[in-house]
Amino acid sequence: MVFDFRLRPPYKGFANLSIFNPVCNDVPPHNVNARRSESAHQKSFPLFMEEMKEAGISGGVIMGRPGLKNWAGCVPNEDVRDLAKEYPDVFVPFGGVDVSGGIQTALAEVRKCHEWGFKGMAVEPGFCEPPLKPDNARLYPVYALCEELGMIMVITDSLFLGPDMEYCNPVYVQHVADDFPTLQIAISHACYPWLMQMVNIMLRCPNLWIIPDMYMHNKSAPGNEIYKNAVPWLDGERILFGSAYPCYDMRQAVDDFKRFDFDERLSKKILYENAKKLLKL
Repeated sequence: MVFDFRLRPPYKGFANLSIFNPVCNDVPPHNVNARRSESAHQKSFPLFMEEMKEAGISGGVIMGRPGLKNWAGCVPNEDVRDLAKEYPDVFVPFGGVDVSGGIQTALAEVRKCHEWGFKGMAVEPGFCEPPLKPDNARLYPVYALCEELGMIMVITDSLFLGPDMEYCNPVYVQHVADDFPTLQIAISHACYPWLMQMVNIMLRCPNLWIIPDMYMHNKSAPGNEIYKNAVPWLDGERILFGSAYPCYDMRQAVDDFKRFDFDERLSKKILYENAKKLLKL
Protein backbone atom coordinates (compact mmCIF):
# COMPACT_ATOMS: atom_id res chain seq x y z
CA MET A 1 0.00 0.00 0.00
CA VAL A 2 1.24 3.48 -0.89
CA PHE A 3 -0.26 6.90 -0.13
CA ASP A 4 1.11 9.81 -2.18
CA PHE A 5 1.12 13.13 -0.32
CA ARG A 6 1.94 15.27 -3.36
CA LEU A 7 -0.06 14.76 -6.55
CA ARG A 8 -0.99 17.21 -9.31
CA PRO A 9 -3.25 15.17 -11.65
CA PRO A 10 -3.96 16.43 -15.19
CA TYR A 11 -7.44 17.62 -14.22
CA LYS A 12 -8.95 21.06 -14.87
CA GLY A 13 -6.61 23.80 -13.57
CA PHE A 14 -3.85 21.36 -12.68
CA ALA A 15 -3.20 20.71 -16.38
CA ASN A 16 -2.46 24.41 -16.92
CA LEU A 17 0.36 24.52 -14.37
CA SER A 18 3.83 25.30 -15.67
CA ILE A 19 4.98 21.83 -14.57
CA PHE A 20 2.85 20.38 -17.40
CA ASN A 21 4.04 22.96 -19.94
CA PRO A 22 6.54 21.45 -20.64
CA VAL A 23 6.34 18.38 -18.42
CA CYS A 24 8.57 19.02 -15.43
CA ASN A 25 10.66 15.86 -15.68
CA ASP A 26 11.55 16.68 -19.30
CA VAL A 27 13.66 19.68 -18.27
CA PRO A 28 16.80 20.05 -16.11
CA PRO A 29 17.42 19.09 -13.41
CA HIS A 30 14.41 16.80 -13.05
CA ASN A 31 15.02 15.08 -16.39
CA VAL A 32 18.07 13.32 -14.95
CA ASN A 33 17.19 9.62 -14.59
CA ALA A 34 13.58 10.51 -15.40
CA ARG A 35 11.01 7.99 -16.60
CA ARG A 36 8.45 9.26 -19.08
CA SER A 37 4.88 9.65 -17.79
CA GLU A 38 2.59 9.32 -20.77
CA SER A 39 -0.33 10.68 -18.77
CA ALA A 40 1.56 13.90 -18.13
CA HIS A 41 2.53 14.37 -21.76
CA GLN A 42 -0.99 13.71 -22.97
CA LYS A 43 -2.57 15.55 -20.03
CA SER A 44 -4.80 12.51 -19.71
CA PHE A 45 -6.57 11.95 -16.41
CA PRO A 46 -7.64 8.36 -17.31
CA LEU A 47 -3.99 7.51 -18.06
CA PHE A 48 -3.00 9.15 -14.78
CA MET A 49 -5.35 6.85 -12.89
CA GLU A 50 -3.88 3.84 -14.72
CA GLU A 51 -0.31 4.88 -13.83
CA MET A 52 -1.36 5.47 -10.24
CA LYS A 53 -2.71 1.92 -10.08
CA GLU A 54 0.47 0.54 -11.69
CA ALA A 55 2.51 2.30 -9.00
CA GLY A 56 0.46 0.67 -6.25
CA ILE A 57 -0.74 4.05 -5.01
CA SER A 58 -4.19 3.80 -3.43
CA GLY A 59 -4.72 7.49 -2.68
CA GLY A 60 -3.10 10.85 -2.32
CA VAL A 61 -3.31 14.51 -1.40
CA ILE A 62 -4.22 17.15 -3.99
CA MET A 63 -3.57 20.81 -3.22
CA GLY A 64 -4.91 24.04 -4.63
CA ARG A 65 -2.69 26.86 -5.78
CA PRO A 66 -4.25 30.34 -5.72
CA GLY A 67 -4.08 32.83 -8.58
CA LEU A 68 -0.48 33.75 -8.00
CA LYS A 69 1.05 36.33 -10.31
CA ASN A 70 4.00 34.26 -11.44
CA TRP A 71 5.03 31.67 -13.98
CA ALA A 72 3.86 28.68 -11.94
CA GLY A 73 0.14 28.94 -12.71
CA CYS A 74 -2.86 28.36 -10.47
CA VAL A 75 -5.35 25.69 -9.42
CA PRO A 76 -8.60 27.09 -8.01
CA ASN A 77 -9.73 25.43 -4.81
CA GLU A 78 -13.01 24.69 -6.57
CA ASP A 79 -11.13 22.32 -8.90
CA VAL A 80 -9.68 20.50 -5.89
CA ARG A 81 -13.14 20.25 -4.35
CA ASP A 82 -14.63 18.86 -7.58
CA LEU A 83 -11.98 16.17 -8.02
CA ALA A 84 -12.25 15.09 -4.39
CA LYS A 85 -16.04 14.85 -4.78
CA GLU A 86 -15.66 12.66 -7.87
CA TYR A 87 -13.15 10.34 -6.16
CA PRO A 88 -13.74 10.67 -2.39
CA ASP A 89 -11.99 7.38 -1.64
CA VAL A 90 -8.87 8.35 -3.60
CA PHE A 91 -8.07 12.04 -3.15
CA VAL A 92 -7.73 14.07 0.05
CA PRO A 93 -8.26 17.80 -0.62
CA PHE A 94 -6.09 20.65 0.63
CA GLY A 95 -6.76 24.26 -0.29
CA GLY A 96 -4.27 26.80 -1.55
CA VAL A 97 -4.02 30.23 0.03
CA ASP A 98 -2.03 33.37 -0.76
CA VAL A 99 -1.79 36.53 1.35
CA SER A 100 -0.77 38.72 -1.61
CA GLY A 101 -4.39 39.77 -2.16
CA GLY A 102 -4.90 40.80 1.47
CA ILE A 103 -5.23 38.90 4.72
CA GLN A 104 -9.03 39.04 4.92
CA THR A 105 -9.34 37.45 1.48
CA ALA A 106 -6.86 34.77 2.50
CA LEU A 107 -8.67 34.01 5.76
CA ALA A 108 -11.99 33.81 3.94
CA GLU A 109 -10.46 31.21 1.61
CA VAL A 110 -9.31 29.14 4.59
CA ARG A 111 -12.78 29.23 6.15
CA LYS A 112 -14.41 28.28 2.84
CA CYS A 113 -12.11 25.28 2.41
CA HIS A 114 -12.76 24.22 5.99
CA GLU A 115 -16.51 24.32 5.33
CA TRP A 116 -15.95 22.11 2.28
CA GLY A 117 -14.25 19.55 4.51
CA PHE A 118 -10.67 20.09 3.33
CA LYS A 119 -8.04 18.54 5.59
CA GLY A 120 -5.57 21.39 5.33
CA MET A 121 -4.19 24.40 3.49
CA ALA A 122 -1.05 24.98 1.44
CA VAL A 123 1.04 28.15 1.20
CA GLU A 124 4.01 28.98 -1.01
CA PRO A 125 5.67 31.96 0.70
CA GLY A 126 8.43 32.39 -1.86
CA PHE A 127 5.81 32.85 -4.62
CA CYS A 128 3.92 35.59 -2.80
CA GLU A 129 4.04 39.20 -4.01
CA PRO A 130 6.44 40.30 -2.64
CA PRO A 131 8.23 37.02 -1.81
CA LEU A 132 8.04 36.06 1.86
CA LYS A 133 9.94 33.77 4.17
CA PRO A 134 7.77 31.24 6.03
CA ASP A 135 7.98 33.14 9.33
CA ASN A 136 6.85 36.47 7.88
CA ALA A 137 4.22 38.10 10.09
CA ARG A 138 1.85 38.48 7.13
CA LEU A 139 1.38 34.70 7.12
CA TYR A 140 0.76 34.33 10.85
CA PRO A 141 -3.03 34.97 10.78
CA VAL A 142 -3.34 32.09 8.29
CA TYR A 143 -1.30 29.79 10.52
CA ALA A 144 -3.33 30.86 13.57
CA LEU A 145 -6.66 30.18 11.87
CA CYS A 146 -5.53 26.77 10.61
CA GLU A 147 -4.35 25.91 14.10
CA GLU A 148 -7.71 27.00 15.53
CA LEU A 149 -9.66 24.98 12.95
CA GLY A 150 -7.46 21.89 13.31
CA MET A 151 -6.32 22.07 9.68
CA ILE A 152 -2.90 20.84 8.56
CA MET A 153 -0.55 23.46 7.11
CA VAL A 154 1.62 22.57 4.11
CA ILE A 155 4.46 24.98 3.36
CA THR A 156 6.23 24.54 0.04
CA ASP A 157 9.87 25.44 0.52
CA SER A 158 12.87 24.65 -1.69
CA LEU A 159 15.55 26.22 -3.86
CA PHE A 160 13.08 27.27 -6.58
CA LEU A 161 10.89 29.39 -4.28
CA GLY A 162 12.04 32.90 -3.46
CA PRO A 163 14.69 35.19 -4.92
CA ASP A 164 17.61 33.49 -3.17
CA MET A 165 18.51 30.34 -1.22
CA GLU A 166 17.95 32.02 2.12
CA TYR A 167 14.20 31.81 1.57
CA CYS A 168 14.25 28.01 1.95
CA ASN A 169 16.47 28.00 5.05
CA PRO A 170 14.56 25.68 7.44
CA VAL A 171 15.27 27.89 10.45
CA TYR A 172 12.29 30.00 9.34
CA VAL A 173 10.10 26.90 9.35
CA GLN A 174 11.39 26.16 12.84
CA HIS A 175 10.24 29.61 13.98
CA VAL A 176 6.72 28.85 12.71
CA ALA A 177 6.68 25.42 14.38
CA ASP A 178 7.80 26.97 17.68
CA ASP A 179 5.23 29.78 17.49
CA PHE A 180 2.34 27.40 16.64
CA PRO A 181 3.14 24.25 18.63
CA THR A 182 -0.22 22.53 18.03
CA LEU A 183 -0.30 23.28 14.30
CA GLN A 184 0.77 20.25 12.26
CA ILE A 185 3.10 21.53 9.53
CA ALA A 186 4.27 19.53 6.53
CA ILE A 187 7.10 20.90 4.41
CA SER A 188 6.78 20.09 0.74
CA HIS A 189 10.23 19.61 -0.88
CA ALA A 190 11.59 19.55 2.70
CA CYS A 191 13.57 22.80 2.34
CA TYR A 192 15.88 21.19 -0.20
CA PRO A 193 18.88 21.51 -0.36
CA TRP A 194 19.09 22.29 3.39
CA LEU A 195 18.70 18.57 4.12
CA MET A 196 20.98 18.17 7.13
CA GLN A 197 19.47 21.19 8.87
CA MET A 198 15.87 20.18 8.14
CA VAL A 199 16.03 16.61 9.43
CA ASN A 200 17.67 17.76 12.65
CA ILE A 201 15.23 20.61 13.19
CA MET A 202 12.57 17.88 13.15
CA LEU A 203 14.13 16.44 16.29
CA ARG A 204 13.36 19.71 18.06
CA CYS A 205 9.92 20.32 16.56
CA PRO A 206 7.50 17.38 16.98
CA ASN A 207 4.84 19.16 14.89
CA LEU A 208 7.03 19.27 11.76
CA TRP A 209 6.62 16.74 8.93
CA ILE A 210 8.48 16.56 5.63
CA ILE A 211 7.56 15.54 2.08
CA PRO A 212 11.00 15.13 0.47
CA ASP A 213 9.46 13.84 -2.81
CA MET A 214 11.78 13.85 -5.85
CA TYR A 215 14.78 15.15 -3.92
CA MET A 216 14.76 11.93 -1.94
CA HIS A 217 13.80 9.56 -4.75
CA ASN A 218 16.13 10.77 -7.52
CA LYS A 219 19.48 9.08 -7.01
CA SER A 220 21.21 11.95 -8.82
CA ALA A 221 19.86 14.67 -6.52
CA PRO A 222 22.87 15.89 -4.52
CA GLY A 223 22.60 14.80 -0.91
CA ASN A 224 19.75 12.33 -1.46
CA GLU A 225 21.73 9.72 0.46
CA ILE A 226 21.26 11.83 3.60
CA TYR A 227 17.67 10.60 3.67
CA LYS A 228 18.88 7.01 3.95
CA ASN A 229 20.52 7.95 7.25
CA ALA A 230 17.76 10.36 8.28
CA VAL A 231 15.01 7.73 8.22
CA PRO A 232 16.45 5.56 11.04
CA TRP A 233 17.71 8.74 12.76
CA LEU A 234 14.07 9.86 13.01
CA ASP A 235 12.80 6.28 13.41
CA GLY A 236 10.80 6.84 10.23
CA GLU A 237 8.51 9.31 12.00
CA ARG A 238 6.89 12.31 10.25
CA ILE A 239 8.36 11.52 6.83
CA LEU A 240 5.70 11.40 4.11
CA PHE A 241 6.00 9.71 0.73
CA GLY A 242 5.26 12.00 -2.20
CA SER A 243 5.99 11.59 -5.90
CA ALA A 244 5.53 15.27 -6.85
CA TYR A 245 3.90 14.05 -10.08
CA PRO A 246 4.27 15.27 -12.85
CA CYS A 247 7.76 16.31 -11.76
CA TYR A 248 8.44 12.64 -11.09
CA ASP A 249 6.76 9.55 -12.47
CA MET A 250 4.68 7.87 -9.76
CA ARG A 251 5.89 4.38 -10.65
CA GLN A 252 9.51 5.50 -10.65
CA ALA A 253 9.06 7.24 -7.29
CA VAL A 254 7.89 3.99 -5.69
CA ASP A 255 10.69 1.99 -7.35
CA ASP A 256 13.35 4.51 -6.35
CA PHE A 257 12.13 4.56 -2.76
CA LYS A 258 12.67 0.81 -2.59
CA ARG A 259 16.36 1.20 -3.47
CA PHE A 260 17.01 2.49 0.06
CA ASP A 261 16.14 -1.00 1.31
CA PHE A 262 14.54 0.16 4.56
CA ASP A 263 13.13 -2.60 6.73
CA GLU A 264 9.41 -3.30 6.53
CA ARG A 265 8.53 -1.32 9.66
CA LEU A 266 10.21 1.88 8.44
CA SER A 267 8.93 1.46 4.89
CA LYS A 268 5.33 1.13 6.05
CA LYS A 269 5.64 4.28 8.12
CA ILE A 270 6.81 6.39 5.20
CA LEU A 271 4.69 4.85 2.47
CA TYR A 272 1.34 5.16 4.25
CA GLU A 273 1.23 4.90 8.05
CA ASN A 274 2.54 8.42 8.72
CA ALA A 275 0.04 9.90 6.26
CA LYS A 276 -2.83 8.01 7.89
CA LYS A 277 -1.73 9.31 11.27
CA LEU A 278 -1.41 12.93 10.14
CA LEU A 279 -4.68 12.92 8.17
CA LYS A 280 -6.50 10.88 10.84
CA LEU A 281 -7.77 8.44 8.23
